[in-house]
Amino acid sequence: MKTIQYKIPFILSIIGILFVVSCVDDDPIEPVTPTGCDTCLVEYNPTPYNLKLPPFFSVLPTPVIPKNNPLTVEGIELGKKLFYEKKLSINNSISCSSCHNPDYAFNDQGVAFSLGAMGQSGIINAMPLFNLIYADSYNWNGNAATLEEQIFGPVKHPLEMMESWPNVAIKLQNDPSYVTLFKKAFPNETIDSITTSKAIAQFLRTLVSGNSPADNEFGSQLGFPINGRVLTVEERRGFQVFSDQEKGDCEHCHGNSYNPLWTEYTFRNNGLDLNPDSGRAAVTKLASDVGKFKVPSLRNLIYTAPYMHDGRFNTLEEVVDFYDQGVEPNSPNISVDMFHRTGANGHIINLSPQDKKDLVAFLKALSDPSFVTNPDYRP
Repeated sequence: MKTIQYKIPFILSIIGILFVVSCVDDDPIEPVTPTGCDTCLVEYNPTPYNLKLPPFFSVLPTPVIPKNNPLTVEGIELGKKLFYEKKLSINNSISCSSCHNPDYAFNDQGVAFSLGAMGQSGIINAMPLFNLIYADSYNWNGNAATLEEQIFGPVKHPLEMMESWPNVAIKLQNDPSYVTLFKKAFPNETIDSITTSKAIAQFLRTLVSGNSPADNEFGSQLGFPINGRVLTVEERRGFQVFSDQEKGDCEHCHGNSYNPLWTEYTFRNNGLDLNPDSGRAAVTKLASDVGKFKVPSLRNLIYTAPYMHDGRFNTLEEVVDFYDQGVEPNSPNISVDMFHRTGANGHIINLSPQDKKDLVAFLKALSDPSFVTNPDYRP
């Protein structure tokens, strides 16, 4: 009995010592992350993104980025994924890229009117997407003041994605990959229409096109480094036609060699019709804006046919022929820069066949092959 009484306290004391030693030596217990919330206990700090612009673009005003939506690596990554995401449409059939294909400078190439989620036809030509960071309004009639605002429209438009934003949010919230990406890009915000539009807008602001033969030509004249060929003799002749006020006289609307955007972002009636579409007037409600549409950039024209807001011209030759002889001089609110060149039968320039050929060659030289092949813009 004495032996047994002695051994039990001894054994217990040994166990106690081992227990104390074990508690001291072990690492602190890590908190357990709840199932289905892998990012709940992680704090994220989005990484600022340094947007690289072509050297020649330094002649332009510094682009303004909204203070409430700065460019970040995580935001752009999320925005790119969302741009190609079909969950934004009512039946998960189309994405932003369905009408804005990177192969065609983010335009719906060869189609006058894009098809919506249910196969319904749109009523206006999809605009190409590049250098949007320099624009001060968006869409053909300028009905969106910011990229974030513009992105709200197509998702719920009855001729486009036909979805509601609450449904889009639910779809994204139920996708674990998006839960993580949104948490990284917007750590203190929820998955909703606001953060979704912010992310897509960040991606769109990185779509910069500035490496065409025309950029190399005019940039080199100002001492900027170039990356590719300059204009050919034929293309230089075309630029002279473009600039000559007695010939093309294109600079009033599309800018000159010191404006690599090749648009002034103004709204003009270029005399397409005697009874034009409402255009800008749909936004301003002013009769003086009937028939006025945003002047598109002349960049990347070899990728963005058909042309005009209604896609009526399939080739650049048709466009040049229109400005040469086809303008309707009595179209209401026709631009003064068009009107002073018109006669009783329309726009009278009388370009020679060689002038037309050279002008088309120059317009094509405003295209940027490196833009449509840039892997950073693809999923």
